[in-house]
Amino acid sequence: MDLTYLDDEGYKDIPLLKMEYNKHGGLPFFVRKYRTKTLNISLHRHEYTQINYVCHGKGKHFIKGNEFCIYKGDIFVIPPYVPHCIITSDDSDMEIFEFEFEAGFVNQSFDSTENIESFFDFAYLEPFLVCENYVKPCLNLTGKVQLDVESILSEVLIEYVEKPAGYKLLIKAELLKLLVLVGREFTKNVKKSATGSVYCLHRDVIFNAVKYINEHYAEELYIEDIANKFLLSQSYFSYLFKILTLKSFTEYLNDLRIIKAMELLEESNKRVLDICFDVGFNNVNHFNRQFKRYTGRSPLSYRKSLGTS
Repeated sequence: MDLTYLDDEGYKDIPLLKMEYNKHGGLPFFVRKYRTKTLNISLHRHEYTQINYVCHGKGKHFIKGNEFCIYKGDIFVIPPYVPHCIITSDDSDMEIFEFEFEAGFVNQSFDSTENIESFFDFAYLEPFLVCENYVKPCLNLTGKVQLDVESILSEVLIEYVEKPAGYKLLIKAELLKLLVLVGREFTKNVKKSATGSVYCLHRDVIFNAVKYINEHYAEELYIEDIANKFLLSQSYFSYLFKILTLKSFTEYLNDLRIIKAMELLEESNKRVLDICFDVGFNNVNHFNRQFKRYTGRSPLSYRKSLGTS
């Protein structure tokens, strides 16, 4: 897997856009509708995720050196750091709805991997596989789902422009609805396609890897071993893992172990030293540092606050 686009140095000459460049008050999202003939859109990257929906016309999408035709009804996702640009055809003025958002704006709303599988497939796995030249890089919406998506996007744009009370929460709710609807449509299309096995393989591998970590957190775990176990390159595994959990492998494992330690401090009378080793740490000083980082207090102080002896 070629993940050089994740390396800033590898594409240092391609502009990397940050959310704050939109000058929109520090929001974790940005919404607009624009016509391609009014803008000079050159090759660029973003630090955030971008959803594009073609409202009108036709054009071309260049992504990681590949060229694809896009038409009204097409919806596609550009993950962070992927070089791309969109241009209109000579005989068409294309209108694009653009929805940009930081990962935390969405991912924190899902409380389990089961709730995010369809979203994960479309918003992250699909465009990644596109970058690896596996499949067509968008989904064409028709019929009722197209009307529903256009209705959602119109509502989001109105909320974003007018900013009435509670607009952030409503935009978040509409984005989640959009991702679910499109994720379902994407899943249906994948099942009918010749590339369905590619999606299923990569999706199942990363979700099973996360499940394995959750079940074996108390053992010695190393990212290279997990990646090898599930037949992924370490760079690809790291990329998907952080997208899915919003944490690096080490951060996720340490936090998981601390959560389990908190449970043991509350539910048992075990010594802190024993709990340290039970949850997978092999150094009590490191355990104490990680515990204080996560909770703001030492393990003993945490236990006393619970009234546990």
